[in-house]
Amino acid sequence: MKTSDTQSVGDVLGQFGITESQLTSQVATVKAVQKLAPCFRFNIEPRETFLQLYKLYQEEVQSRYLDFNNDTYTQDIVAKVVNHLTKPHPESGIMLCGVPGNGKTTLAKAILRMARILNSQGAFSYMGEYFRFETRFITATEVCEYYKNQDDDKIIRLKEIPFLVIDDLGEEPCEVLSFGTPAHPVRRLIEKRYETMSFTVITTNLVSDDLFKQYGWRVMDRIQEMYHKIIHQAPSYRK
Repeated sequence: MKTSDTQSVGDVLGQFGITESQLTSQVATVKAVQKLAPCFRFNIEPRETFLQLYKLYQEEVQSRYLDFNNDTYTQDIVAKVVNHLTKPHPESGIMLCGVPGNGKTTLAKAILRMARILNSQGAFSYMGEYFRFETRFITATEVCEYYKNQDDDKIIRLKEIPFLVIDDLGEEPCEVLSFGTPAHPVRRLIEKRYETMSFTVITTNLVSDDLFKQYGWRVMDRIQEMYHKIIHQAPSYRK
């Protein structure tokens, strides 16, 4: 065995003439002076955010000719979304999980509406002069259709759009063929949005094991870092 294989980290640092205290001091200095880019968030008070989002959620439910359930399930899910969106530095995404029909998609649409309202009020000015607000709602199956139809411009836009909702993750085919070439467009979209840390809301009926089987460890690792997972525990409205 080579001598270098048995050396400790301290020995290696000593060869470079670096002490542990010097390294610790440098890490602290960089942390203190580095200015991070602003995170996409709802830059208003949590109380106001909750009341407005709760109202929009109710309107979305009632627009489908359904009775809005003003219950602890609904209050809990909205509170969890608000707690995340009003943090100073939230993760750049939310994953809404739960059984089919319990309001995940409807809540995602309410979040999207609220973001548009806040933008009309200038609430995202803190993001800087180069931030251009834009939103899009799309199903995972539609993403695959873009790829099959060779809609390259639309695919590129989905990767760059500042606020994207991907509905029904896991309902799309695992693999898509375009001129005989297999691809995984939804997987690739998630990876690209991870690279840019663009804000994304995902809804899914799948549990973690099913998501792992469909997207693999690489994407799931990124989902764990990028998305704040919120479980919607309400039963289905469709019952």
